[in-house]
Amino acid sequence: MKKLILIGGALAGGKSTFSLMLRDRFNIPVVNKDRLKEILGDNIPTANREENKRLSVISFQLMRYLIECGGETLALESNFKDYELSELRALCEEIGCDVLSIVFDGRDDVLHARFLRRLGENRHPVHKSQDFTDIADFSEVLDELRRGEYFGRILRVDCTDFSYQSDESLYAEIEEFLGN
Repeated sequence: MKKLILIGGALAGGKSTFSLMLRDRFNIPVVNKDRLKEILGDNIPTANREENKRLSVISFQLMRYLIECGGETLALESNFKDYELSELRALCEEIGCDVLSIVFDGRDDVLHARFLRRLGENRHPVHKSQDFTDIADFSEVLDELRRGEYFGRILRVDCTDFSYQSDESLYAEIEEFLGN
C-alpha cells in the first residue's frame, strides 16, 4: 500500500525545513508546494495576487499527479487549504493510500514575527504577493488553516519554537508509520 505523509499547518512554522530533515533521515521523496510554485513563477510571471493564486492551484494539481503516479512512499509539504485536503482524502481513498498527517501550529505572535523576518530575506517573488504586516490579517489566515480537516493518522506539532526538530519520539512515530 502506498504511504503518504502530509506536512501542513501554520505559515512560518518550519514545515519546509522539517520536510527536508525527513527526506534526509528516511530517504523518502519530498515535494514542497512552495518549490513547485517557485519553478512555475520563474517561467510564468505573475502581475497580481489572483495570478499568483493560479500558480498555487497548478502546484497543488502537480502534487496530486505525483501521488497518482509516484512510488510507494511520498511526502508532500504545504499550508494545505481545506478544499485541497478534501481532494487529497478522496484521492487517497480511491487509490488506497495510508496517510500520516503532521500538522504544525503555534502561537500567532511568534509565527507572525517569524513570517515578517522572512520578508526581509531574499525570498522568491511568488511568496511576496500577500502583505501580512498586520497580525490580525495573519491570524485570520492561520485560523483558516486550522480549520483544515487532516486525515489518516494525525500528529500535532507545536512549532512555536523549533524543539520538535530534535524530538526523537516524533521521528519514532514517523519511522513506525513508514515501517522502517
